Amino acid sequence: MHIFKNPNYDFLRLGPFCVGLSTILSLLGVYFLVAGRVQYGIEFSQGAQMIVRFKDTPNVDHVRKAIDTQTSGAIIQSYGEAKDNQLLIRLPSNATNQEDLAKPVDLAMKALAENYAENPVIDQSAEIVGPVVGADLRKKAVELTLWGLTFQLIYIAWRFRGPVWGTAATVAVFHDVLITIGLLTLAHYEITLNVIAALLTLVGYSVNDTIVVFDRVRENLRQRRKDALPKVINDSINQTLSRTVISSGTTFLTVLGLYLFGGEVLRGFAFTMVVGIVVGTYSSIYVASPLVIWWQKLSGGKGTGRPVAAKAAL
Repeated sequence: MHIFKNPNYDFLRLGPFCVGLSTILSLLGVYFLVAGRVQYGIEFSQGAQMIVRFKDTPNVDHVRKAIDTQTSGAIIQSYGEAKDNQLLIRLPSNATNQEDLAKPVDLAMKALAENYAENPVIDQSAEIVGPVVGADLRKKAVELTLWGLTFQLIYIAWRFRGPVWGTAATVAVFHDVLITIGLLTLAHYEITLNVIAALLTLVGYSVNDTIVVFDRVRENLRQRRKDALPKVINDSINQTLSRTVISSGTTFLTVLGLYLFGGEVLRGFAFTMVVGIVVGTYSSIYVASPLVIWWQKLSGGKGTGRPVAAKAAL
């Protein structure tokens, strides 16, 4: 199935600009991580999280004032559909034992009963996480991602008989994850277990898209040894363009529907996937491919599958 008939777009013409833009956005993601601007869900931080259902539509400001009389630092936001009359309340805690960890929940419920009695709570659920569990989950999430990227780099380098291919794919994945985390932070989404699952999914999706392009490049390198590497890569991107649009487009529509209609619980997961599909497709063309060309210019073709003698073709 072909959407484009013999496309011949000069994708790599925008390579320098796109690499510069990607560098800035990636550094923004790094800044958010280093500066502690990233918001972690209750699974990765210490404290309690409550989902509270009220009899009538709650006033967030009134709820915040009521809870502040007993405990400070609460983060309060709407949860679910407006008709559900629910609020999500996150309560930070510095406690070290289970009893003290649960204390902010009791204080918050007491505050609502005493200071917001005109709209009583009819149902509530709470999730409590201690400091050891939260830190351990963060550590395992980072380790899982790094191990996956390491094995991916080794396999691609072996399969394509050159380190540049694995390195380019891995750099593109780091680029995708950092930009997605930056946009999650700007959109005020928390890093939860669902979001971690989405990030790992987009890692696999981005690598798969990059490998499709690289595999076509490898085939063309065998048949067109006299052509310059930039031309071979650009032609390979055009040859896989229909597949990229069909694959990315159908997946994008699916996760977009999930984001719009999937409900509050899946909103962070779906947002991550929507951003990841776009960024992952973009990085295969404008991050991974320019890196291979840059590597060849520096190394004289070593590691790219292109003989050193072919450097003159550039």
